Amino acid sequence: MRLWIDGQCFQTASRKRGIGRYVQELILGIVDNHPDVELLVSLNAAMPLEALAARDHLQQWVKPANIFMWHGIAEGGEAIRGYTERRQLSEQALAYHVACLRPDIALSASPFEGFGDKAVQLSPNDISGIPIASIFYDAIPYRHPQHYLASPAARNYYNRRLALYSEYDLNLCISEYSQNECIEISKNPRAVNILAGVSKDFEDALKHVDAKSPRPTEKRFVLYVGGLDWRKNIESAIEAFALLPTHLREQYSFVLAGDHPNALLQYEEERWKKLGLAERDFVAVGHVTDSELASLYKMTDLVIQPSLLEGFGLTALEAMTCGAPVIASNTGALPEVVGDKELLFNPADVKDMAEVMKRALSNPDATKASAETRRIRAAEFSWAKSACIAVSALRQTADRMQAPSNAGTILTAQRGVLENLADTRLPDRLLAETLARSEITNSTGRRLIVDATSTYRVDHKTGIQRVVKNICANLGTPEQGDGVERLVAYSDSSDGWFGIPKTLEKAIGSNVFTDDTRLEFSSHDRILMLDSSWEFYQDHYWTLLCARLRGAAVISCLYDMVPLKYPGMCHPGMPRSFSAWFQKALSYSTSFVCISKAVADELIATLEAIEFPRPMKIGYWHLGADFSQGSVEASVGSAVANAPPAFIMVGTLEPRKGHTVALEAFETLWSDGIDVKLTIVGKPGWGVEGLIQRIERHAEFGKRLFWCNGISDEELQKAYAESNALIAASYAEGFGLPIVEAAHLGKSVIASDIPVFREVAERGQDCRFFTTGSSPALAKAIRSFLRANSNMTPNVQGESSTVGTIRHSMSWKESANELQRIVLTDDWYKIYKPRTDKTYVPISDIGNTKVDAPLHSSETRHEITLVEGPVAVNGNRTLKYMVRITNRSAKVWASASSNHPSLAVMISYRILSKDGNTIFANKPGLPIPFVLPPGDSLYMSIEVPSKFKDKRGAFADIGLVQEAVGWWSNPLRVAL
Repeated sequence: MRLWIDGQCFQTASRKRGIGRYVQELILGIVDNHPDVELLVSLNAAMPLEALAARDHLQQWVKPANIFMWHGIAEGGEAIRGYTERRQLSEQALAYHVACLRPDIALSASPFEGFGDKAVQLSPNDISGIPIASIFYDAIPYRHPQHYLASPAARNYYNRRLALYSEYDLNLCISEYSQNECIEISKNPRAVNILAGVSKDFEDALKHVDAKSPRPTEKRFVLYVGGLDWRKNIESAIEAFALLPTHLREQYSFVLAGDHPNALLQYEEERWKKLGLAERDFVAVGHVTDSELASLYKMTDLVIQPSLLEGFGLTALEAMTCGAPVIASNTGALPEVVGDKELLFNPADVKDMAEVMKRALSNPDATKASAETRRIRAAEFSWAKSACIAVSALRQTADRMQAPSNAGTILTAQRGVLENLADTRLPDRLLAETLARSEITNSTGRRLIVDATSTYRVDHKTGIQRVVKNICANLGTPEQGDGVERLVAYSDSSDGWFGIPKTLEKAIGSNVFTDDTRLEFSSHDRILMLDSSWEFYQDHYWTLLCARLRGAAVISCLYDMVPLKYPGMCHPGMPRSFSAWFQKALSYSTSFVCISKAVADELIATLEAIEFPRPMKIGYWHLGADFSQGSVEASVGSAVANAPPAFIMVGTLEPRKGHTVALEAFETLWSDGIDVKLTIVGKPGWGVEGLIQRIERHAEFGKRLFWCNGISDEELQKAYAESNALIAASYAEGFGLPIVEAAHLGKSVIASDIPVFREVAERGQDCRFFTTGSSPALAKAIRSFLRANSNMTPNVQGESSTVGTIRHSMSWKESANELQRIVLTDDWYKIYKPRTDKTYVPISDIGNTKVDAPLHSSETRHEITLVEGPVAVNGNRTLKYMVRITNRSAKVWASASSNHPSLAVMISYRILSKDGNTIFANKPGLPIPFVLPPGDSLYMSIEVPSKFKDKRGAFADIGLVQEAVGWWSNPLRVAL
């Protein structure tokens, strides 16, 4: 049987209430016990963030390909806006959507959705020929309209929805009481009591209750679990507690558990005080997890459920399952659950409630024995039983109402919709678009779609673009019969995604961005965001959100976290744009793949620090290094005889690469009379004007110091071959390709001691590590290398002791295959899981990334140390200082504020005269790019105008500022 279930209750406020939990547990009961039932669930894309959170939640049990989207156009809640034409069209669109899916039977799981939101119920209709069932919970607003249906619009909404129960082909009811009520009101005899049960999560939590869990109060206590709205009748429970005999009342506290609005909770607290009860005995513990709730049930002496009306009474059943004594109202479905008249009271009679409470608390032995009987009774309720009854009733209805052969076809459904909307004033185009959005997206089979937008747009020949070109070129065709189509894609706007050649070659005079090359995503797609297309993050957010809604997986590639941790070593605009991209990527990504284990570990540490609220799959792979064997062997030993030991640095000249550290180390060696050569290979990057001047004006330039700007791969191989060792002095890297290349050529390595360098250094490779950023440590490491290789001879082919065996390193083909294997087979390194298991977390929530209040002095403890500077830049108009900031507090600092920009943490400077007086204060300063967790460090640069030296400025204080608090203590004082 193909069973369709309306999933909109997982998108509205119902998801955190009894209805959402009921539907979820019914789905689980069907999945676990009825493999012959194929479940289909649809969500409303008119509420996209809620739809995505619901999809992520549901696909734990429902196949992703069986979770569908349709798109309603209702303006808002029916109880507010009324039964508008757009809502009517949305109802027809949903019915049309179900007709397109062709289930055997459809279940409207929560027919009252859409009170104050855009949700639309599946009504009985004549367009699909598919039998439609409902779930009936209760008719509480019908019984108490003065409390729930205050406005005419609300009454019209509710009465229209309630009347539909007379037309459903089957009404599933949650208790005998609700079944009788449904039949009485609807006059529809097709109603079945399917009962309810305790959730699997709660049962699992009960098995692992910690006997040492903290008590909510030192006293014994009476427990209430639930909301504080009118029908829950908590006021009467408090009054009944106040009527207990003094000697009994003084032994107990009254504990409330639940997610209670502050206003309602304060109202109950005031009532408690007015009754003369001790303030300390009213204890509200707030929202609790299943484990915490099970512990409370185990600890309490009595659970009370005083509701005026309940369609079932889940709290009573949970308490009974835990062996907790329960007293409850004698109305609604609660007598069915509790099953003992002695434990029931009239919820409208406070004295009766107090009498039953007193009897239960005064006779603990009898109460405990009764609780054990109730525990055995609770075992009679289960979701497996509920699912069995429901499936049987649904199957019988589907068999009884088998549609004629022409019913349920797309054409029949379209015709029915148009007939039903014949009198509407809505534009024909809107009707057509709404129906089109409700149709089912055809799957094109499994596809791997690789983003190469930035590289295809403009090839700047960066390291990332080198990776993109090599991976795309080696994607190949489906291998080993995996049936996955490989595509390369481009998107620089909200217009969508387009297929481009894997070679990334642009055809002259032709437009590749046409409808023929446009990509429509489906649930079988995996989208690998391989390129550094960060500038398009806003457009990508919306297009990838649409892809996620359709069930596609989005894997973001993380090359490094340098812009977030070493912003002072990046181009000024990079940290902010990268941070914006990274935060969006955290929102829409289903997983991340990193270019090294070190980067993956950094990402995991960041997710833990910000308490990222959703699971995240994380993997890593290594990059390739293709040097042709023949050209390498031909170039080995081409150096000049009797040349001094030679060292090479490979990589773009930029602050984080540590060229200044290396140059200072070699200056020390040269001044000590050590004859060594340093060759720097790499094009100039950002922020190295001073370094280039220093190199080109150096006394050793052209003698023992060389700079090769922009050489070919063949020339690079020759430079490697003529060297004795590689110097890798970076402060931070995502991978460390030069170390891999050095290993490929059998060269020794002297590297800064960062995790990724230790990771990529091959086992058996001669690799020495020195303290990062320390030129004395590097000089010491070079001396050690020279002593260990004192018998070095000139680099003549076949004679050099420092030219080892040419090794096989991972090729780009192998690298591409490894990346595809991880992404396509879900072979992840780790799966990050949040500390607390939250459900329905919106993708906009990425954790603790904002400062929400002024920081106290204990939350601002830090250290600032000078890394480099002052360096004259911008034509000597500015002095640049590089500093390391370490968070020594227990608080996560952030660049963004949830309330006001004045709460953001920034770095700034003040100019002081020789006598220490402040003559200028820079405001507001430069914000940290993202977050700075406790114990972590951040490298930032700050530029001070040189003009202050001519205006009595002698020093600069570099420090941290939160405008709402002011200048933090312990700034770093530097000379101008």
